[in-house]
Amino acid sequence: MRSKYWPLLPLLIFGFTALLPAAETPLKIGDRRELFVDDYLIGSMENVDLKVHEPVRKNVALHCDKPWEGSGCGYTTVMQDGDLYRMYFHGWQIPLKGAKSHPVNIAYAESKDGINWYRPNLGLCEFEGNKNNSLIMTELNGGACHDFTPFLDTRPGVTPDAKYKAIGLGPAPKSDKVLFGGIWVFKSADAIHWTPMVDHAIYVDGAFDTQNIAFWSPIEKQYVMYFRVFSEEGYKGYRMVQRAVSDDFIHWKKDTVLKFTQGGPCMEAQYYVNQIKPYYRAPHILIGFPARYVDNGVTASTYQLCDAEERKRRAKTQTRYGSAITDTVLITSRDGKTFRQSDDVFLRPGLRTTHDWAYGDNYLAYHVVETAPTEDDMPRELSLYGTESYFTGDWSRQRRYTLRIDGFVSVHAKNKPGQMTTKPLTFDGKELSINFRTSAAGMVRVELQDESGKPIPGFTLAESDKIYGDTLDRRVGWKGNTDVSSLVGRPIRIHFSLKEADLYSLKFEKE
Repeated sequence: MRSKYWPLLPLLIFGFTALLPAAETPLKIGDRRELFVDDYLIGSMENVDLKVHEPVRKNVALHCDKPWEGSGCGYTTVMQDGDLYRMYFHGWQIPLKGAKSHPVNIAYAESKDGINWYRPNLGLCEFEGNKNNSLIMTELNGGACHDFTPFLDTRPGVTPDAKYKAIGLGPAPKSDKVLFGGIWVFKSADAIHWTPMVDHAIYVDGAFDTQNIAFWSPIEKQYVMYFRVFSEEGYKGYRMVQRAVSDDFIHWKKDTVLKFTQGGPCMEAQYYVNQIKPYYRAPHILIGFPARYVDNGVTASTYQLCDAEERKRRAKTQTRYGSAITDTVLITSRDGKTFRQSDDVFLRPGLRTTHDWAYGDNYLAYHVVETAPTEDDMPRELSLYGTESYFTGDWSRQRRYTLRIDGFVSVHAKNKPGQMTTKPLTFDGKELSINFRTSAAGMVRVELQDESGKPIPGFTLAESDKIYGDTLDRRVGWKGNTDVSSLVGRPIRIHFSLKEADLYSLKFEKE
């Protein structure tokens, strides 16, 4: 007998299903490399966390003691260009009371290995009566050079005379929007000889007295620029970062102020440089190294820091020159607009006994480059370059740091075993490769699950090979079988069981 409530059955079913959690749309990662710099892939974690890894302090890459350089050698760009490494930076003796000074120049250095650097005698710009120097631009020759940030333009169809491009702060007509000048754009065929692309500033709506960044985004298919703005009108409040976009590098459209899901600039820790760039091994991920500017004023600790007398001398010009301190944090993004600041500091001031804990110290260069190791049995690594001894005397330094490839952040497990399971995803490839390290007693095991979390036969945790060691590329296997091509296109989850281990990145390899 048909119930009188049957007509209500569709509504009851709809109401019940509406209460169920919505199914996750699988992430489509294809064969791209994924780093654990954020929680993009992570569905759940137990007894593990995301650990930030600090760069390892290495050699002094360049001692900036030439007459055209000085105590303010920073706002550095380092790029790898074929077999050559190029470095561009401020050549500046900061004007302080009682100290010799000179205007900002843009200096240049080269290296064959990214470790040992030299200055070519370019003969381009006159300094103190001669051209025997490594300068590519000076204020005296009409250059826009408060900062100068070049990049190798990878846009399809770029002309040879504009193979390299750069932006820099230069003069602009005074207005309510212009305090420090505006952004100029440059081009070059050889990365040494530069000419303005137009004879005026192309963007003025910002506060540009910092290192301004631009690049061609292969993901967005447009040029992107990151620069300084303030949180309040009239250059008040705290320093933060905004972006603009362009199709031709000359005409720019204002875009959003960067948003943060975690951390970000604030009055107590303002952002100076931003150093944002697509990571070369995973260009869909943007990685930045903002320098944080912190000024606690003169406190009981101020003159307990090293170089107390020099700190007091700087403070006679401006109090903050003696009291402000800087370090560097790590930020990441997948859309270029919304970023995540890492939980921990990336580059600390350190334990040096002189020329340390100073305003302008610990600014990382734009950006990382890959270099050969100095030890024969080590793999290639990332080199980063930071300012040192900035603002503290008559010279400064560029210090090299190293980090393992992809080694910014890891899923980290201690002695107590931990678990991490990804969100549902689809992939394209034949083998799963992981960048990881363990202790001698540590291990990693991997299970492939269906979308609901049920282990897939042939890829279960019980069948997983016990993985241990320290390598940039280990193929995961199950009873010796590494072929996962039968699961291509099928939504899966990857479950990791870890003990005394760090997992940095993963990639499904096609070969």
